Amino acid sequence: MRFLSWTRRLSALAAAAVFVCAAQAGAQANLSTQGFGFPPGQFSTRTWGTGGAIAELDPFSPVNPASIALQTSRIITFQIEPELRTVKSPGGSERTTTARYPNISVAFPVGKGVVLGLGASTLLDRTSTTEFNTNQVLDNADTVPIQTRYRIDGAMSDVRLAAGWNATRWLRLGLGAHAITGHNLVEIGQTFDDTSQFADFSQSIVLSFSGYAASAGLQAASKNWTLALSGRFGGDLRATIEDTTLSKARVPLHFGGALAYTGIANSAIAIRTAHDSWSDLDGLGTAGLKGVDSWDSSIGADFAGPRLGSRTIFLRTGYRIRTLPFQAFGLDGVAHDVDENSVSGGLGTTFANGRVLTDFAAIYANRSAGLPVSEHAWTLSIGISIRP
Repeated sequence: MRFLSWTRRLSALAAAAVFVCAAQAGAQANLSTQGFGFPPGQFSTRTWGTGGAIAELDPFSPVNPASIALQTSRIITFQIEPELRTVKSPGGSERTTTARYPNISVAFPVGKGVVLGLGASTLLDRTSTTEFNTNQVLDNADTVPIQTRYRIDGAMSDVRLAAGWNATRWLRLGLGAHAITGHNLVEIGQTFDDTSQFADFSQSIVLSFSGYAASAGLQAASKNWTLALSGRFGGDLRATIEDTTLSKARVPLHFGGALAYTGIANSAIAIRTAHDSWSDLDGLGTAGLKGVDSWDSSIGADFAGPRLGSRTIFLRTGYRIRTLPFQAFGLDGVAHDVDENSVSGGLGTTFANGRVLTDFAAIYANRSAGLPVSEHAWTLSIGISIRP
């Protein structure tokens, strides 16, 4: 039938468009996964416990390539981060759970103070579902109710090969090469009340990302203080469907710095700030999708706490404020920046004669955008590192 044929054509176009456009906050039922997704921060569980404050110093966080020079033996690290998100709006509240696996890496010394590391971390996580009802007007002025459902599942990942060098007793340097990869699986489905005349429709498309970047960093340490700086410099980034290039942009420029007081044995009190040029992604999506250049700042501490037998229990706490990279659109079509503040706490210790390192962190985040929609999220981060 002509109506069904045109409906399918329009649905196919809508499915392609949803790859690269932001949905309204009210329809998408969240504030955090607008645009190309939510940035977890590329933090290890240990860093999460301090609110991100020690990211530039932590060898398990793929932020500063100089930090992996702190590794003294071969090590494998992985982590899991389930998030329970609650969104409140005038229409009620909704809870969703997202399981993320944001960080996996290996590192090994190669001699003369040099350590190599290879890992993959989540740059942007994109998991969302949108449902809405419309009425299609037919040629004879009759209308047909249609329920449309979009589901997006995917992520943009950062695969990094890095080298850290202990240049002197007080100076560490690092370089990194990055491959930006990933995909978004987009599914669109339409159902009709009148199934005797109109057949339900569904379609799925995979949008792939590919790009590259380079990074550099340093750590300078005195008796009681450590200064750390790092930057990631973006190259080309492409969005493709199969072998067809849809759009091009740049990998976002990132730079950050931290200052830590390390005068307490096996402890650190740190303050950090970082800047991300998310607007470098403009052009990868539709003209209406604009990235927000933003600052990400935190303060936190990692203390050597009580001892349990031969083990030291490390205690952590921190506070973080930042602006998310993509705006939320209200029902009036006006875009609003999404701000996030979070508090966190964690602990860590070792097992098996120091061969297994286990870290836990709990993060509570509050997200707002000046809209009648609020979002709160609990995230539990669990990290395990094994020295073979």
